[in-house]
Amino acid sequence: MCSETSLNESLLKARMLVDGIRIADSAYEGVGQQFKEQVHHLFEYDFDLHQTRACPAEMRLPGGTVVQVRLNERSPFLVRRQGEVLRVEEGSNEVARVEWLERPAFYDLKTSAGTPMTSIAELVGDDCIAVSHTNACVLFADGSQCGFCNLNFTPKQYDEVRIKKKAAEVGEVFGAAFGSGVANHFEITGGILPGNREIMILEQYLTSIRDATGLTDLPGTAIMTPPEDLSDLEKLQRLGIRGLGFNLECFNPAYFRAVCPGKEQQIGYEKYREAQRAAVDIFGAGGRIYSGFVAGVEPMEDLLHGVRELAEEGIASIPLVWSPSSGTRFHRHRPPSGEWYVELAERASALMIRHLRRDAGKPRPIPTRCTGCQTQCLLQDVIQSRLHSLQTLTAGG
Repeated sequence: MCSETSLNESLLKARMLVDGIRIADSAYEGVGQQFKEQVHHLFEYDFDLHQTRACPAEMRLPGGTVVQVRLNERSPFLVRRQGEVLRVEEGSNEVARVEWLERPAFYDLKTSAGTPMTSIAELVGDDCIAVSHTNACVLFADGSQCGFCNLNFTPKQYDEVRIKKKAAEVGEVFGAAFGSGVANHFEITGGILPGNREIMILEQYLTSIRDATGLTDLPGTAIMTPPEDLSDLEKLQRLGIRGLGFNLECFNPAYFRAVCPGKEQQIGYEKYREAQRAAVDIFGAGGRIYSGFVAGVEPMEDLLHGVRELAEEGIASIPLVWSPSSGTRFHRHRPPSGEWYVELAERASALMIRHLRRDAGKPRPIPTRCTGCQTQCLLQDVIQSRLHSLQTLTAGG
């Protein structure tokens, strides 16, 4: 169903996420001035640390696909500058010409309290402003953090972000990003916190964002921990946020227990599933509620079974290309091949299109995710290609 061009670009994206890239000195020109640099607002996705040098955040492939940069000095891919052109080379072959993404103007601004705006939030991809309410997770205290996670490790390596952000400053940054037209939607996430602190923080953030932007229909999502009282989710819906994410990470309960021992002990797999279903009842179906997955940790068939089951309940899935990066318990593990991720995206997109779109008589929710911000996932690229192909066939028939 996907065109040959989109398939080739998806495969290249997958391979560069799996294997990372090397960057020649010449290709760093303009990074941090003209081109957007990495801001570690959440995790370190690189295979290699780079504290002494600003690294480009993302690249754009010729067909428009946006790819997260993951540094890896053992990668077969090298990006180097030749004149005004950035070339991706594999051995002696040029495989693509790419562009670093432009640096947004608000990256040079400070809040009224004098805090650099980049230490509060970052722009992911083309147009998604992302903030982590807390760059720490209680699960690290006893070593029960998820095996792929380096949330507490990352701020110790890069002195870039405030561990905790004041709601008023978050509002200022969002106001600058939305006011300049660079941001069209947002994502809020953060580490697991004790008690009901996360709900309280999200309420404060959403209120501040509404005040600063003038928006009442908030085009974004919050990735969160299931609250003890699921009716608390109604508070967030009343504040106007469009959707929520409750990340299972692995759909198979046995893998969830093994990979996310702290989540299982302190919250539980079934609590996540209950929260997803409760959120659908509050926010509606069609993909407003979703689960992120660290794709490649569990067998493909287990994950696809989950994609279908969730889609039948009106819940979307976001299978991210796994990065076994620095500071995680899985560092130096090997994710599946790029071809594996392309197959997963093709099959998962077919399931989601079939089941999330089947209620044709009901209004479809406004998307909170797009190809321009899904820099570490193939799903939106493949879905858009499939939908385009379907529209072309319909128009031609």
